[in-house]
Amino acid sequence: MEASSRNGPRRDHPVALLTAFAAATAVGDAPRAARALTAARRAGVPRVAAEETALMLMLHAGYPAALEGTRVLHQVWPGRARRTREGSVAQWRRRGGKLCARVYGTSYAKLRRNVRSLHPDLATWMIEQGYGRVLARPGLDGATRELVAVAVLAAGGWERQLTSHLIGAGRLGATRAEGRRAFAAGVARASAAGRRAGRRAWRTAFGAGETAG
Repeated sequence: MEASSRNGPRRDHPVALLTAFAAATAVGDAPRAARALTAARRAGVPRVAAEETALMLMLHAGYPAALEGTRVLHQVWPGRARRTREGSVAQWRRRGGKLCARVYGTSYAKLRRNVRSLHPDLATWMIEQGYGRVLARPGLDGATRELVAVAVLAAGGWERQLTSHLIGAGRLGATRAEGRRAFAAGVARASAAGRRAGRRAWRTAFGAGETAG
């Protein structure tokens, strides 16, 4: 989402509501997800931003979370989603590679090699489907998508991926304070083991002297 005017709501306020929705949905807390969406609607967040947040849960929390997120959205914020002109596989590949390179910076080539060594198909899906088809969609800017990813990954305790997206959020323009709030939204929903993993991820991303809260 774009920054608000000087006298309007803080930029992070609507983002915080979206990350709260995403984190709650990722752990199956539908009532809390509904409250966050209701607050987002009252705050003037565009419905398409909530739609995109629900859709991208597919990547970081799985199809069940994306389905439940869109179900909650339709319950508390009725509206009609429209089919998106997503482009071709070749277009997904091009824009996915470009976006992933922005998120990972100088680590991009290493990421591609590492994922390819795990499974070449997974490396292809990551760029074409993950970054090209889902994360490069309109409706949410890159920084907001990275903050949603931070919240969901923190809720799930996915340490390596959380580290990468904490750093990636900064590369795409999110402030440290915004990253901290997204992280806190996710860690609040995490298990004890997930909270420990989250703290390790934060220290890896920002240094041993940095604390998340």
